[in-house]
Formats: sequence, structure tokens, C-alpha cells
Amino acid sequence: MAEQSTKPEPTLFSLLARDAALAAAAISLWAAADTWYLISGIGLALAVSVIDAVFVGYVLGALFHEWGHYTGAKVSGASAPRVKPKGTSLFRFNFDMATNTQRQFHWMSFGGWLFHWGLLAILILTLPFDTISQVALAASVFGFVIYATVIETGILRQTMGGADPAETLSQLSAKTFRQAGIAGSVSGLFVLATLS
Repeated sequence: MAEQSTKPEPTLFSLLARDAALAAAAISLWAAADTWYLISGIGLALAVSVIDAVFVGYVLGALFHEWGHYTGAKVSGASAPRVKPKGTSLFRFNFDMATNTQRQFHWMSFGGWLFHWGLLAILILTLPFDTISQVALAASVFGFVIYATVIETGILRQTMGGADPAETLSQLSAKTFRQAGIAGSVSGLFVLATLS
């Protein structure tokens, strides 16, 4: 544990470059599958493009959400040292609960919301929605937005009422994540069914 704390903080550029490459690779795979379906019209291409869209939508939603949290924390002047991601973790920084204020916690929280809703707006404004996988991509991001919102609304409701952010976060349970997952999945499927 002591060794981890002495490691230098990764540069902002290295983390941004890593995530930009991850996002570009994910979008490229989805776009290739979507184009494959547009050109060929075969069922396998449709299935692959929709599955890719669901995966890519989640990854993009999570990346934008986490970078939004980081941006909100930094704009508020919070202590939020960057960390090198471990494995498939999407966490990019540590928010210092001991030294940061409730106001800084709220800035950090709303930054995530601003970025993931911004991503959804970009997709709605730029995608032609010519294929079901294009709809599935937007529906997946919407599902992620609802997932994150369900989890964080309860936290914000409590902390805006004066509860300690660290204590509130420690009370999150597997049930909360399950309920958020169900709400996000149902919301995404509703959008997919409505717009298809």
C-alpha cells in the first residue's frame, strides 16, 4: 500500500490518450459492424452490430461519466489525484473525502451527469439512425445514464441534506446496483423498442 502512494501521478495527457484510443477503437469496431450490416443486410452482421452498440454505448457512457466527475472535481478545486487504471477499471482519480468539502463533492458528482448527458446529446444530434444498431448505441448510452442517475440521485439527496459523502457512499449496497442495472436496462430497451 505504501508503494502505491509513492508512485508518481500519471500525466493528464497519458490518461486522456489512453481513453481516446479506447473510445476510438470501440467506435471503430461498432462502425465497421454497422457498415457491414448496411452493405450486406445479413442477419449475422445485424446481430454483431447491435451487440457491439450495447457494449460501446456502455463504455462511452462510463468514460464520459468518469471524466465528467474528474472535471467537476478539478473545476471545484478539489484534491483529486489521477491514478493509473487497473485492468478494466474505469476509475481515473481518487477523490479525497477527508480534505474535500461537500460543495466539491457535489461539483464532482454533477460533472459526471453533465458529461454523460452531453454524450447522449452528441449522439442524438449526429447519428442518422438509419440502422437498429445506431438506435442501440444511443439506447445503450441512455441506459447507462439512467443506471448512473439511479445510483447517484440517492447519494446526492442525502448529501445535499447534510449527510457525509464518505459515509453515504459506504452505505451503497449490491441491491442498489442491481436496481440501477434493472432501471438502466429497461430504459435502454424501451428506447430501442420505441425508436426502432
